[in-house]
Order: sequence, then structure tokens, then C-alpha cells
Amino acid sequence: MISDKITKQDFIIRELKHDLDNIYRTQLAIARENIYVKGASAKIQIRKGKRIGIRTGDLLKSLENPDYMIQTSGDGRFIISAGIVKHMRFIDMKKYGNREIYNKQVWGILYNNSLKNIRFNYGKEIAETVGDALRVAFPDEHGGIGNSFGEKYEKIKGK
Repeated sequence: MISDKITKQDFIIRELKHDLDNIYRTQLAIARENIYVKGASAKIQIRKGKRIGIRTGDLLKSLENPDYMIQTSGDGRFIISAGIVKHMRFIDMKKYGNREIYNKQVWGILYNNSLKNIRFNYGKEIAETVGDALRVAFPDEHGGIGNSFGEKYEKIKGK
């Protein structure tokens, strides 16, 4: 079904965009506030020493105005293209301070958040969308669905 593919595509793009925005926000906080973001819970620790991204300001400018694009191909694949300053990758190396601004943030957020959300929340999203459409199509005097299906749906949904 073509509508199913579009719905799934929209869901995946929305999840990827949300997590890409989180990546850029986290990287900006690391560069601006000299912090260390650790783990899936994004625990924040303050670092000692000088801040990064203050020499020329190019790093901060690129993180404040993210430049990325999400593309889809006909076979259900998604391509993310992002523009970053060249030296961001080197900031992660121990020689340059091991700031964990790139690898830990990009792969941690994409793998831990995006992949799990896409894999497990798509079915939930579809169920909620269908339920909302049914409530609009069959309203009762209380604003819900006016038949026994509505009660069963609400129990399944957890309300």
C-alpha cells in the first residue's frame, strides 16, 4: 500500500529529524559550556580546562545553524547528509583532548535512540493514529467512540 509506505516514511523522517536536532544541541552544549555528556541518559558532567570551539568560532557557528538533509530512496533506505567543520572529528582524539563531541554523540543518539524508536514505536504510532481517526469518525456525546469497540480500544491503549 502506498499510503502505508508514506506514513512509515514520515514517521522515520520525523524520528531522525528529532534525534539529529538532539545531536546538534548536545554538541553545541559540549562546545559552548565545556561539558561531558555520558550514556543513554545523557548525564552531564562539567569538564576542567579550556573550552573548545572558541578559536575561530567556526565550530560554534556550524552547530548553531545545523546543515543536514534526510533523503529517502525508492527501496526504503534513508540517507542523512550533514555538514560539519573538518576539525570536529579530530577533537575526539586523545591528542586533542578527547572531548567526545562527535563519535559518542552521533552514534550514541542514532543507535540508542533512533533505531529503538523506529523499531518499537511505529506500531504504537499507527494504533494511536487509527484510534484518533475512529474517535473523530464516531463521536459520542462525551467525545469518545460511541460503541463497544471504543471501550476495547481504550483498554488496549492503556487508558
